Amino acid sequence: MNHAAASAPMLFLIPGLPLLSFLILILFGRWLGKLSAWLSVAALASAFCLTMSLAGRVTHGDPVGIRWAWLSAVNPRWTIGFFVDGLSWLMLFIITSIGTMIQLYSIGYMHDDPRFSRFFAYLSLFCASMLGLVMADHFVLLYACWELVGLCSFLLIGFWFEKPSAVAASRKAFLTTRFGDCGLLGGIMLLAWATGQLGFANLPAIRADLVAQHKEGLLTLISTLIFFGSVGKSAQFPLHVWLPDAMEGPTPVSALIHAATMVAAGVYLVARTFVLFTPQSLAIVLAIGLITHIFAGTVALTMTDIKKVLAYSTISQLGLMMTALGLGSPAIAMFHLTTHAFFKALLFLGAGSVIHATHQQELSHLGGLIDSMLITGITFLIASMSMSGVFPLSGFWSKDAILLEAQYRAPVVFACLLFGAVMTSSYIFRLYLRCFHGRASHDAAHAHESPPIMAGPLVVLAVGAVLVGLLGSPFVHHWFFHLVGSEETHEGLDLGMLAISTGVASLGVWLAWDIGMRRRNYVPAPLRPAATAIYRVVANKYYIDELYQAVLIRPFLATTRWLSKFDSVVVDGMVNGAGAGGWQLSQWKAAFDRAVVDRVVNGLAECVRAVGSAGRRLQTGLVHHYLLAVTVAVVAIAVWLR
Repeated sequence: MNHAAASAPMLFLIPGLPLLSFLILILFGRWLGKLSAWLSVAALASAFCLTMSLAGRVTHGDPVGIRWAWLSAVNPRWTIGFFVDGLSWLMLFIITSIGTMIQLYSIGYMHDDPRFSRFFAYLSLFCASMLGLVMADHFVLLYACWELVGLCSFLLIGFWFEKPSAVAASRKAFLTTRFGDCGLLGGIMLLAWATGQLGFANLPAIRADLVAQHKEGLLTLISTLIFFGSVGKSAQFPLHVWLPDAMEGPTPVSALIHAATMVAAGVYLVARTFVLFTPQSLAIVLAIGLITHIFAGTVALTMTDIKKVLAYSTISQLGLMMTALGLGSPAIAMFHLTTHAFFKALLFLGAGSVIHATHQQELSHLGGLIDSMLITGITFLIASMSMSGVFPLSGFWSKDAILLEAQYRAPVVFACLLFGAVMTSSYIFRLYLRCFHGRASHDAAHAHESPPIMAGPLVVLAVGAVLVGLLGSPFVHHWFFHLVGSEETHEGLDLGMLAISTGVASLGVWLAWDIGMRRRNYVPAPLRPAATAIYRVVANKYYIDELYQAVLIRPFLATTRWLSKFDSVVVDGMVNGAGAGGWQLSQWKAAFDRAVVDRVVNGLAECVRAVGSAGRRLQTGLVHHYLLAVTVAVVAIAVWLR
């Protein structure tokens, strides 16, 4: 990030327009009705136009920004603002372009929903938060938008809150990602404590200072904590468990989360702060990414719910991006994030089109849809081919870039990624073939193509899934890598890797057809019981959720129940006992007051009253009575003295 950025006050409008749309819709959406959707679309489309207006300047290495005072009006250290360079512009392009297509698609998908305007209000806030996140030039602003993204995911995953499963999924996503966010917050606080600087422009100088002071260990700790935040947001092992459950939300939400917003935030964060990472912290990133890629890929092979397959596919592909980051290639990771955004959004919207037409998500209830849903089927095939790395579609260029980097830096990782590539093409073509080919089910027999408002975005995204990858190809001189400021490009088309990736993709497609469709079993009979047991473990997602339930959730809930009982029995008992004792003591005091104190006081009063009455009788007012009393008194004294 460069300090010398041209001022661009219009940057406020990029997140500001969707934010304004949210405010209008949340306040007046009920009266706007169906116009709510078009206001939301117009706001994000305008943000897209503003983003494209910056393309020329950013491409030529001329970043733009705007800053304002924060906490101090005179100290430049306390300023905060928006900044757009090649990396953040790329994210703006992904969010605004794909987000606009998803919002258009949502008009058709959500047309009968009773909370139609609220849905688009939440979408607008989601996009505004993500746009603010990628434009932030300071950790504090990034963290604020980071938490807003988490809040929006909670609102959208649980949008159909009438379903208990949706409520549980939204809560699970919120709590799991918050756990990762604690790591990010810790990293930010540690960075502020160690350096006093939180601006992204200062990160290279911060690294240089810490290295010069021989504090590489502190740098490793800071970068690892920052990565922990990415583990939660980008659903990396072991904090991946929220993402499959997030499928309870409407399908456009799934597309937005998986392609253009929330999960992309974690990869972007590591790429933005990459200068802080050390070989030790990058080794952690590589290990987590590779484990996630293989782990989620195997699970995706066993899923039978169309959206669950895509969910674990997303986790696996995010693991692939993290692997590229761990290999030391943030530009390649961002390249795959870009191509993945287009074909994964297309896959989710295609799945939504299938669900919209058939009201089914289970593969056993689908099949033969290609005849009745030709546009959806063709675009889904394009996305599947792109994801499998078929030349020359977008996914080929980004996946081959990762494979080439792994082959050069870590042959063992390269072998694992080849295995992952076979799985990728296998599970995605198993999904495609089971949905669109074979014998039509009863539900699929009555299916129909989606309306133009839903089919149109599929076509646009299909074009992106075909062409976007060319931006990083030698045919355009690796324009993409120059955009993000990287010189790590492989000159020319590597024919050897082209042959390998084509062979791997073909093998995966053949396995999907032979095993997924024809039901061939290649496991020898003696090994089938063991294979069945392994399959059961994988199909149950390695029992990770059950492990969390046994190790964390149930003990935690048991502890809270015990504490609640302790509170009600012991603490409340002591408090109530003290209250009862105080009440009883007050009763005794009242009785003593009535029986003793009141009687003594009243007795004294009666005595005084009696003496007063007697004395009153002596005061007759007659002089001769007083003389008699004096005479008697004198005689009595005289007698007493004698």
